Amino acid sequence: MDFKIILGIVLAGILSENYALLHFLGTGAVLENERSSRQSLTLGLGTTLVMLISTLITWPINNYLLVEVPYLQTMVFVFVVLLVVEVIHMIARKIVDNYCHAHFVKFAINGAVLGLCIHNTEADYLTAIVTSVAVGIGFMLTMTLYAKIESTVDEEAIPAPFRGIPIALLTAGMIVLALLALQFKF
Repeated sequence: MDFKIILGIVLAGILSENYALLHFLGTGAVLENERSSRQSLTLGLGTTLVMLISTLITWPINNYLLVEVPYLQTMVFVFVVLLVVEVIHMIARKIVDNYCHAHFVKFAINGAVLGLCIHNTEADYLTAIVTSVAVGIGFMLTMTLYAKIESTVDEEAIPAPFRGIPIALLTAGMIVLALLALQFKF
């Protein structure tokens, strides 16, 4: 795999194939994000780590153990993701001061992680690893950008029917439109 292919995968994972906004995977973690930009960055980095480790484990399981029983793929992948999240949770509890258990719950229920693991089964191992890191970075940037935009919104200036989830969806929609512009070839 040469540098151009890796760069293409990274740019696609971050921008034009953003899982949270364009594939609607893990959207709840973004829209319900009431954290600061720094906390969103931390949550995004954790999600990237979970995506990478889960891909490192699920790809070989899928290609070597689940070949004859593909109907078990989702159940096995969910188990692996939960196991990875729990192991990282145990390690973080001992290493990181001021960690929050709620962050790890978000990792475990994040549909982007499971969707990525399932999507990566179609690629070769190296491509799957690069894709998992790129998608994780894209998810982290989306969460951080969304938290930054959300912190600048003046709730009082918004009409009452649009407060809360409606303005959150409109904000996400505007970000999606900006990302969709990157998919066109000029």
